Amino acid sequence: MQLAKRILHLALPSIATFSSMTFTGLLVLMIVGKLGAAAIAVVGVTNILIYNMWALCAGIQNAINYLVAQNYGSGEMRLANQRMQIALAMTGILGVILLAGSLLAPELILSAMGLNDEIVALGSDYVMIRMIALIFGIFSGAFFAYLRAIGDTKTPMTIALINSGLVVVLTYVLAYGKYGFPDLGLQGAAWSILIAEIVTAGMCVWVYFGYLNATLLTRSFERFDRKQVKLMVFESAKLSMMEMSNSLGMLVFTMCISRLGTVAIAANEIALNILSFGFMPSNGFGAAATIGTGQEIGKGHHAEAKRFGLMTVLLGLLLMVLISILMFVFALPIAKLYTPERAVYMAVVPLIHLAAFIQLFNTTGIIFGGGLRGIGDTTYLSRVAFVLNWIIFIPCTLLLTVVLDYGQVGAWIALCGNMVFAALANGWRYVKLDWSKARVKSGKASAPAMVSH
Repeated sequence: MQLAKRILHLALPSIATFSSMTFTGLLVLMIVGKLGAAAIAVVGVTNILIYNMWALCAGIQNAINYLVAQNYGSGEMRLANQRMQIALAMTGILGVILLAGSLLAPELILSAMGLNDEIVALGSDYVMIRMIALIFGIFSGAFFAYLRAIGDTKTPMTIALINSGLVVVLTYVLAYGKYGFPDLGLQGAAWSILIAEIVTAGMCVWVYFGYLNATLLTRSFERFDRKQVKLMVFESAKLSMMEMSNSLGMLVFTMCISRLGTVAIAANEIALNILSFGFMPSNGFGAAATIGTGQEIGKGHHAEAKRFGLMTVLLGLLLMVLISILMFVFALPIAKLYTPERAVYMAVVPLIHLAAFIQLFNTTGIIFGGGLRGIGDTTYLSRVAFVLNWIIFIPCTLLLTVVLDYGQVGAWIALCGNMVFAALANGWRYVKLDWSKARVKSGKASAPAMVSH
């Protein structure tokens, strides 16, 4: 019972954080949806593009999350702070690259995806603003990762809720010119995200360098050790490779659907948004698994670390059963919440049914993956993501949509298959690992590695 309480203490605020992001996406899509199917399509395509760009930076956040969790468990917070400072420097470099790309590449990217002229014209400025907003978002993500690693999941939740409220309110008033604000249409939705991300990043800086300094000395600069820089770069690269494999798979998935027309793109975006509701508890419990296993490994409690992950999977699946049933039963009413266009919401219903079925596998894969990340088994995770996406998901998507012409249902069958294989691969690895050999990542070449039976 104590273990379950600890898991829920870590998971529930994280679920609320991810929920706020998902509900924000839902409300923004509903607000923008009144501007027409083309606007929905632009938002959908941009979300995939931003996800791919975020994946380049996500490795830094994921590395900080599990490395600091291990340091927190072992009481090595000076090392944790040094790693965080290295992460912020790396994030700054990526921010400069994103800024250059936001000014030079949006129209070229949309055209290269094979989108029609209407979507390219409408979406270029929207993509540019979203890319600039992402720069602030990746800094906030690094701060969130640090806070979760030390067991503080409530502060990221609070900041995320403020961010969500700002985005929704500003999208409404800027997209339609309410209360004396300018009528910016679709671009208003992009500006609302940029403003909210700037405010969020500012709050994160205040939290990290402000009240955390009293207990964790976060304002004390730690001289960068070459071994720690190397460790951060390699761990971030592996985890970014994992996220990039996933995001590029989704990019190909989106490109295959984009050739089917505006209605198909809009239906796909709505279905992905609905599927993201399943990611809320999955990612929340996955984050808890990373934190809990990482901290237990830091303490040298190997059996407790393994048990923490297994219990987290059980709790996550219990919740997902209920969510999946509700999604399946109320598929049509849910689809109608997004759009009044019959062609769009009827195309969404079978995709929701598929999403409801696959969420149990997706949850299992995410939580086991979170546990594996907590013990630093990042090489395995990156290899699995690469193999599954480039050997199974992408070829199957192309086969079912382009060759066999099964349309968006074919693409979603490929997506579901990828999630099933990921769950099986991560679950098998988690059970088979020799947990007694798990060690805290030190950054030294002589550090023991995890091995399997």
